[in-house]
Amino acid sequence: MLEMYRSYLAACNERAWDTIAEFLHPSVLVNGIPRTREQYVDDIRKTIAVFPDYAWQLRHVVQQPPWLAVHLHATGTRHQDFLGAPGDLSPVETDEFAMYRIADGRIAELWGTADNARLRLSTHNETR
Repeated sequence: MLEMYRSYLAACNERAWDTIAEFLHPSVLVNGIPRTREQYVDDIRKTIAVFPDYAWQLRHVVQQPPWLAVHLHATGTRHQDFLGAPGDLSPVETDEFAMYRIADGRIAELWGTADNARLRLSTHNETR
């Protein structure tokens, strides 16, 4: 499961849209909402439209088949307006937490959340 997920994440970071789709069931339950694999990939494309260099880095994993829980750290540059923040080329970063149910070697279900509020802040101006 972990190797499959690492390959999926690499495909996301490489913008390999067709390859990403291969890691998905034809229908994926995303936070309780059925999505086609095309809709799922389009959701990733929407993120990339705002943050063209968005990259996910795997930080932590817990496996309990058929579930895989991950902590991802993401970085990028905001090129378009996002949640009221201007597309001013600000570098941003956030953390995402997700649980994936893997069935037949493909993602069948995803429950996740990201700290999108942090994507409104520049990492240069953020107070920690």
